[in-house]
Amino acid sequence: MKQNRKYYSLIDKVYKWSNLLDAWKAVKVNRGNGGIDGITIEKFEIQPDMYLREIQRLLKENRYEPDPVLRTYIEKDNGKLRPLGIPTIRDRVTQQAVRQVIEPIFEKHFYNHSYGFRKGRSAHQAIDIIRRAKRAGYNYVLDLDIQSFFDEIPHEELMKKVNEKISDGRVLNLLSSWLTAGIMEDDQFHESKIGSPQGGVISPLLANIYLNHYDWEMQKKGFSIVRYADDAVVLCKSRLKANQAYKVSKHVIEEELHLRMHPEKTKVVHFDEGFRFLGLDFWSDFLILPNDKVKKLKEKVRRITRRQQGRNVKQMIYKVNEVVRGFGNYYRVGNVKKKFTRLDQWIRMRIRAFIRKKRSTVSNSLIPNKVLKLCGLVSLESLLITSS
Repeated sequence: MKQNRKYYSLIDKVYKWSNLLDAWKAVKVNRGNGGIDGITIEKFEIQPDMYLREIQRLLKENRYEPDPVLRTYIEKDNGKLRPLGIPTIRDRVTQQAVRQVIEPIFEKHFYNHSYGFRKGRSAHQAIDIIRRAKRAGYNYVLDLDIQSFFDEIPHEELMKKVNEKISDGRVLNLLSSWLTAGIMEDDQFHESKIGSPQGGVISPLLANIYLNHYDWEMQKKGFSIVRYADDAVVLCKSRLKANQAYKVSKHVIEEELHLRMHPEKTKVVHFDEGFRFLGLDFWSDFLILPNDKVKKLKEKVRRITRRQQGRNVKQMIYKVNEVVRGFGNYYRVGNVKKKFTRLDQWIRMRIRAFIRKKRSTVSNSLIPNKVLKLCGLVSLESLLITSS
């Protein structure tokens, strides 16, 4: 790890006009819903200079106060609900402005095989490292699961780690104020004494700052770790070594970081037993697309291709293509050719039924594949070809 250096005067870089403008552009690209003040991206972009000048003024005068986040929920793969905290657009822009200034300071100290929410790094790179490790004889894995990670990050311990590099009190106060801004749910205010809300622009960086300690402690003790946000695997050449990794991880996670290692989901496995990481099932020398991911894709396509709806064929195919590209570009790194072929057939069947306004049937082939291609339909198989 690189030598420590502290940064004392950063707030002026945060409220610099060009930095605020870049922050707004980043937030605008990412879109998303507005927060508790009812101001949406669309409303903000009508008069962005006015809103940005107000943010700048409050930051300069040291009078900026964040709003509580709006609590909402999304469904997880297991059917349970994951809480998200949606900041206001104003807070999102300010968080992005802070992130742009402090992220480069921490980035050069991050562990090399940490891949989540870092510029120039991706889930595919993490997956590739694991496959290469398997070929090199790392046949055992500690599949690590941190229980309710984002909800349980201790504020005081997190701020200590931020303070190791940042000494600008006004930036530290901003970060702390976002952690303690509270939550609005069903018009009720709830204090946030612990955790960093998922949905905040700054939360992924804070997560990496906090878990960087775990990465380096494992590396110091001779373990090979690959981490993506709060998902991690430790790669080992023997079960004995993997069991040792379990004990060390439990100590670092629970005693030093004051988090909880999930007792059932955290386990030592051989590649032949299989494990899931970043949405793919690793099993022996194969990388398998899980059936529940296929099911979710089909649910999305079904919604888009419902026969009774306002979209025309062109609009429908455009929406289907968005889903297909996102799914295909992510999962094409796996052993997926047969599944992609079957999914293409099923998607074409749904689209033919939409065009003919008739119920889907496998034999519905009155509209040839080349016609659907001329309509602009993207196939999953074509994404496999472009990646090879």
